[in-house]
Amino acid sequence: MLKIDFHIHTGSDPLDKLNYTDKELIDKASGLSFDAISITNHNACTYTKELADYAESKGILLISGSEVTIEGKHVVILNITQKDVDGIKTFDDLRKLKSQKDILVIAAHPYFVLPICLGKKLIQNIDLFDAIEYSHFHTKWIDFNRKAEIAAQEFSKTLIAQSDAHYLEYFGKTYSFIDAEKDFISIKKAVVDGKVKIVSPQLRLGNMLWTIFMVLLKRKQ
Repeated sequence: MLKIDFHIHTGSDPLDKLNYTDKELIDKASGLSFDAISITNHNACTYTKELADYAESKGILLISGSEVTIEGKHVVILNITQKDVDGIKTFDDLRKLKSQKDILVIAAHPYFVLPICLGKKLIQNIDLFDAIEYSHFHTKWIDFNRKAEIAAQEFSKTLIAQSDAHYLEYFGKTYSFIDAEKDFISIKKAVVDGKVKIVSPQLRLGNMLWTIFMVLLKRKQ
């Protein structure tokens, strides 16, 4: 079983002001015994061969990825290049790319009450999605993952827990185990086949409110 997280932001993100580097994230991932990660900065493919080699030296498979804004909504896509990212403006663009290239498409926090979240566009474009994110951002009383769970069950999509980490201290608390070999093709197949176990403890309400405040504070104008 591979320990993974495919939705993580770093200081290379063009949208959010974060105070840790790509390599610092990889170092922490290594310390927490992750097997595979993806750095998914907003509309930016941070992946480089140098970073992939550095991750490999730490025992980690680094998969290229980005959190792409499509028709105003956030979607996590793995195994892409910056050229791919720049070419995706609509869901039809993504549909075309998916017909041409082996990518993994994950619905990021689809039912959170923000305009950037997929909401009804998830079901309208359900054919595009290989998995639906189970977000770290939930408490006993506030949990937008419940609607994600219902959608996953109704449309036979895999739930995958991801941190959407914007702070190193939050990375490593929510993640998934995937029954796969340590390569992208095997991982994608396992995700599509539902061979995923999620780990996502509840947040305290105070931590949730603090996170909202800090993300908004650090958001670049």
